[in-house]
Amino acid sequence: MVKVHPVWGQEIFKKEIMISNTMLKSVLQVPKNLKKKFLVFYLILSSCLLPIQATTLLAEVLLDLEKIQVSSEIDAFLYTADLNYPSHCNVSVIKCFQLEMEVVLYESKFGDSKFCDSVHRIVRIIKKFLSHEMNIDTRTCQRCETYKEKNYSEFIANFMSVLRRINREEKTNTVY
Repeated sequence: MVKVHPVWGQEIFKKEIMISNTMLKSVLQVPKNLKKKFLVFYLILSSCLLPIQATTLLAEVLLDLEKIQVSSEIDAFLYTADLNYPSHCNVSVIKCFQLEMEVVLYESKFGDSKFCDSVHRIVRIIKKFLSHEMNIDTRTCQRCETYKEKNYSEFIANFMSVLRRINREEKTNTVY
């Protein structure tokens, strides 16, 4: 018989899923060889979720970009990546767009609050996306400051095109 720690006996709520006392006891009584197989299965399944999460995050950004696509409030010229960059530079290009969106965020703080909220959400989501893509070598990629400066509407249009391209690449590279 396996001893169950008293804390494990409590009901645990996570993302609206309840794990009851009996469920925990049944999992704890599984033989070791099955626990290892389950762990391997779980890790493989979890690794498939990262690309799905990445495309979901980028889809959220696209929705917000559509909301702020037209704005008379922003008159800045922003470094805008060309659309003909190599695929291994996706992270570098996204980072550049994120930095320039922070300029837009700064300028939007004095205007429409809904616009500012959308820009802030875009910056936050892009930072989250980039946090999952940290191990990618971008040394051979073009630096942000070397891109041409374009007006706000061209910047947003290019950003949307880049996100759609990355979404397509993620979907074709994901093996289920």
